[in-house]
Amino acid sequence: MSDRPSVLSAVRDARLWGALVLGATSIASTAVFGDALVRVFRIRHQDHRIAVTGSASRRIRSDLVVWRASVKAQAATTAEAYKKLSADVVIAQAWLQAQGVDPKTVVVSSIAIEEIHPRDKDNKILEEQTVAYRMSQSIEISSGDIDKIGRVSRGATELIDRGVSIQSEPPMYIYTGLAELKVQLLADASRDARARADQIARNTGSRVGSLVSAKMGILQINPAHSSEVSWSGNNDKTSLDKDAMAVVSASFTVE
Repeated sequence: MSDRPSVLSAVRDARLWGALVLGATSIASTAVFGDALVRVFRIRHQDHRIAVTGSASRRIRSDLVVWRASVKAQAATTAEAYKKLSADVVIAQAWLQAQGVDPKTVVVSSIAIEEIHPRDKDNKILEEQTVAYRMSQSIEISSGDIDKIGRVSRGATELIDRGVSIQSEPPMYIYTGLAELKVQLLADASRDARARADQIARNTGSRVGSLVSAKMGILQINPAHSSEVSWSGNNDKTSLDKDAMAVVSASFTVE
């Protein structure tokens, strides 16, 4: 008989602990459920919008080539250097014309003069002395005949065999329709952004409403098959074929 109260006490303690655990579980479940309701309420009543990024790209071919070369001459006096340079520029212009280059597309710059100073035994420049004068003139060609100017730029070394000191730069390939292309790409990127928003909304059982905001990115012009991105925008001039890409970030309401 003496053990009966202890047994009853143990049963009451077990029931009490069970009630406490059940109550704690109920409170935790209510808290989680309440937090979920709060999140749903916020999504439905405060953050009721969707932000997406759309993009569009197009392969373009340059329609203008710009090629520059520099003719140089050096002599002990300015008169001798000028005489040599003038003769070499005439030879270069005649060679260009013989290659079929339209003289109207050729621009010859003004003469640049550089003094050549000797150095002492410590390799320090002696600016008070002048041992020679170097003169140079640049020749620039802008043309839509890309193939021809490309051949001319590669063949300019023939002038060296004629005694002309010429330094050729790589041609620059330019697409002149960028202004119109940018408008077209931004329109395509905007449509892509809307299509992405529609797809996301459908997958969540919603519907896209009106446009809230839109921001266009910097147009990127890269060599073909390149997708490099720069914050200041790329404008490749080294490749004949290029890839132009535009990006639009947009925000829409969701219903």
